[in-house]
Amino acid sequence: MTQVFCDCYRERNSRGLITLLELWLRVILDVIRTAPLERWETLGKGETMRNLKRDAIGLLACLAIIVVALLLHRYMVTHGVGSMWPLGYVLDAIVTAGVVGNLVIFVLMMATRHSTFRTALWSLLIVNGALLLLAILIGIRVGGFNFPAVIMSYVVSFVFWTTIHWIWSQIRTPAEPVV
Repeated sequence: MTQVFCDCYRERNSRGLITLLELWLRVILDVIRTAPLERWETLGKGETMRNLKRDAIGLLACLAIIVVALLLHRYMVTHGVGSMWPLGYVLDAIVTAGVVGNLVIFVLMMATRHSTFRTALWSLLIVNGALLLLAILIGIRVGGFNFPAVIMSYVVSFVFWTTIHWIWSQIRTPAEPVV
C-alpha cells in the first residue's frame, strides 16, 4: 500500500500542484470513508472493548482533573486569594490546555493505533504552544500582560499533562491468553 502511494505521489508530483492536490484529496476522502469501517470491524474482536474501557477511565480521570482545577480556580477568584496569583495562571493553562489537548488526544487515539504516549506528547506540545502563542498575541494587543507568568503557566501545564499521560501509558492492561 505504501509503495502504491509513493508511486502515485511521484507520478502526480511530476504533473504539477493541481494533480498532487487531487491525490491528497482522494487519500483524505478514502481515509474518512474506510477508517470508520475498519474500526467497526475491530469492534467485534474484543480488543477494542478492552481499550474502550481503559480509554473511558482515562477520559474520566482527565475530566476530573479539569473539574478540580476549575473549582480551585473559582474558589481563588471568589475568595480573593491574591497571594497565590501564579497558581491562578497555572490553573488557567491546565484547564484550557487540558480541555483542548485531551479532546484532541482522545480523538486521535480513537482514530489511529499509534503509540499513546507519543501521540499525547506531540498533541500536548502543539496545543500548549498554540495556546501560549494565542495568549501572547492577545497580550500584545491588550497591554498590561504578565508575559513571564503566562509562559511559565503553559510550561507547567505541558509538564503536568505530559506526566499524567506518561503515567497512564505505563499502566498496562493484562494480556489475554493466546488460544
